This record gives sequence, structure tokens and C-alpha cells, in this order.
Amino acid sequence: PEPDPDLGTVEVEIVTTGGDENPPSFTAAIQGGESRSIDPNTTGSFINLSPGVYEVQISNIAAHCTMNSENPQTIEITGSETVRINFEINCIGILRNKIVYSSFQDGLVNIFKSDPDGSNREQLTDFGTDEYWKIAVSPDGTKILFVSEGDLGTSQIWVVDADGENLQNLTNDPQRFHEFPSWSPDGSQIVYHSYAEGIQGDLFIMDADGSGKTNITNTPGGEWWPDWSPDGNTIAFHVFRSNQPGIIETMNVDGTGRSVLFEDDEASFNNPSWSPDGSQIAFRSNWESEVSWEICVADADGSDIECLTNFAVSGIEHRFPTWSPDGNRLAFDSNRDGDANAYDVFVMSADGSDLRNLTSESGSPSFFPDWSPVEE
Repeated sequence: PEPDPDLGTVEVEIVTTGGDENPPSFTAAIQGGESRSIDPNTTGSFINLSPGVYEVQISNIAAHCTMNSENPQTIEITGSETVRINFEINCIGILRNKIVYSSFQDGLVNIFKSDPDGSNREQLTDFGTDEYWKIAVSPDGTKILFVSEGDLGTSQIWVVDADGENLQNLTNDPQRFHEFPSWSPDGSQIVYHSYAEGIQGDLFIMDADGSGKTNITNTPGGEWWPDWSPDGNTIAFHVFRSNQPGIIETMNVDGTGRSVLFEDDEASFNNPSWSPDGSQIAFRSNWESEVSWEICVADADGSDIECLTNFAVSGIEHRFPTWSPDGNRLAFDSNRDGDANAYDVFVMSADGSDLRNLTSESGSPSFFPDWSPVEE
């Protein structure tokens, strides 16, 4: 309808703060009237309001956003005036289709993020620690797990918000080493490896806040590098065996139903990573090259192994594969373009084509990539 010059108008402005560069829209409703969608940092209007007292309420607030203003707010229209009200909503950052990795720069290791083509590289953390490893972005893109000793002397699992703020130690147990975390698909739990000095260790599950730690393997051997399947029912992991090649197994999330997925008399299989649809598993192995670690994929039942890289040079490693949200690409780290101790982050198509080095131009060794599971 056209504005009536004898009636009032309410302009509703929604201002967002926080690290989310592209927050979702919100819904504003006025008492006794219509509701409308309002984009962040814009204004929506309710027109042709008769004199009276009105309540305006904002809803459809995303889970990663928090209202910082009074909600609802009450305003009064006395005539033909325009009344403006403001709502402030804080939306923490979300890593949408970003690759997150550790990088050694200016004498310290910190966590960085970049676009999948390597552009828009940005440092996220600055905690003064000397190492970070096994990064894991939460399913909703708002949290980052990583492993570091900090000042405790043993490796611990830490979590920060996607913008690098709000550091928390989830394990906080200096008597044990904790490493290789992986999120459950709903983000409510974390599976990880934990061990005491001189012991191989087991796989544990804890709640996302660090509570409820439970040993789910409790075996004399060691289970490492767990990865939670997209359907939430299965955990893949690798096992180191004395004087034998490494193998990859799967099990139910309660530790039952163990089954060997990849095993060979001579080749080793490590670092499993489920594809987003659960149909494939990527891993690193010397199965084809024999002399170097390569990135390979197979069907989730262990069949149809295909190695996507085949550098076949002694001392070269392709490590820690991680899938793009759409399952069409893989990221990993490798020392193929530098000396044996200089790693970069690479991306390639899921068939092994279009291999690109993302971090060489930074001049800083980069490693342990994880691809945020949230699409654009």
C-alpha cells in the first residue's frame, strides 16, 4: 500500500556485530500487524499505523547469533510521525567453505584460514604457543579444535571460536596426552586419542564442552586418528602394530563391532577421512608407490582403492586428506614442492586432477589442513 500521510511509520533497523561477514536475515513483527524479513544492517518499515502503542519483536535469530538489545521493544505512535528503533545482534564468525591450517610464520605457529584457491589468507590465532596440530572445524563452522601443549608439557585439545577468540582447554589433564580430535556430525561430541607416557593409548569420546570423557576402546594396542562418519554411526581410525604395517579399522561409536577396512602385508594405511556423503574414505598410504606417502581414496566398504597422487620419491609425503563440503575436492599437506621439512597445503579434484599449491606464495611452511564442512 501507499503511505498515508496522516498515519505513522515505524522503521526497524537491525545492526549485526561479530565475526560473521554474511549473517542470515531476521524476521521483524509488529503487534497486530504484519511481519517482514529484514537483512542484517538494513532497515525495514511498517507503514500506515494508527495512533497507539505497538510492540516490535525480532525472531528467526540463527543459533550462532545473540540478541544484545531488549526484545521485544515497545514504541508509541501519536500521529503521522516516523519512529525508528534499533536492534543489535551479535553473530559469531562462521567458516564457510574455508580451508583452515597451521602455518609457521615470524617464529611461531598459528592457525590461518584461506579461500579454497589460497586467496584471502588470514591469521586467526596469536596465543604465543609454538605448535598447533590436527585442526578440526565444527560441523556448523563456528568452532575450531586443535592440539597444542601450551605451557602444560603434554598435548591437550583446545577449542576457539571461528574468529580465533574465546580459547578453552577441553581436556585440561597434564598427566595425559590428548590429540587427533574429530567432531560428531551434530557437533555435540568429540572423539580423540589419549594416552599416558609409555602407553599406546585409546580412543575417547567427550561432550563438546569437555565433560563426559569415556574410553571407547580400552585395548592394549593403540588406536589413532579417529574420524567420525557423516551418519554418526561409525568411527574410522588407524592402528599401529609392532613391526607390521599400519591398518585402518572401523567400529561403532560405542567401541563395538570393530572391523578391518584396509590391511596389507607390506603397505600401511593411515589418517582416514570420510567423504561428506559417507560413500568414500580418503587416507594416506604407500600402497601403490611403496616409497612415498600418497593420498588415496576407496569406497566406504574398503573396495576400489585408487591413489590420486603418485610422486613415488623417497621421503615425499602427502598427508592428512580433508574433503570439500561438496565432496568434489580434497585438501592435504605435502613436502613435494620443497625440502623434506617444508610442507605446503595443496588442493586437488577428487579424481586427482587440478593439483594446486595454496600456500607456497606465503613463504611459510603450512600443514594440518581441515576444510570447513559449511558451504557458501
